Amino acid sequence: MGGMFGRFLDPGRMEMMRPAPRNEVKVERRSDPAADTALRRRIEHQIREQLGDKVSSTEVRVVGRNILIRAHATRFWQKRSVRRTLESLPGTSSYQTRVEMID
Repeated sequence: MGGMFGRFLDPGRMEMMRPAPRNEVKVERRSDPAADTALRRRIEHQIREQLGDKVSSTEVRVVGRNILIRAHATRFWQKRSVRRTLESLPGTSSYQTRVEMID
């Protein structure tokens, strides 16, 4: 390939520049269980402070950067407000949070 872009678009050169594939096994770093437990307790405390008796039961699971909050609203008409409150908890914005309402 000649011309002005020949040097940039040459397929042989592109393969030479590509790094060789590595046969390494990549291990993901596991999260610290103590940090996960501390975060879970902090979230449970925030839920008790903000919702009080609007929820009859809650379950919080923290694994790495994922948070699962399952809650049961005391009254069916409180489901929407409980969900919105749980989704807007302070301190969970940098995590991938999922809220499930239990019927």
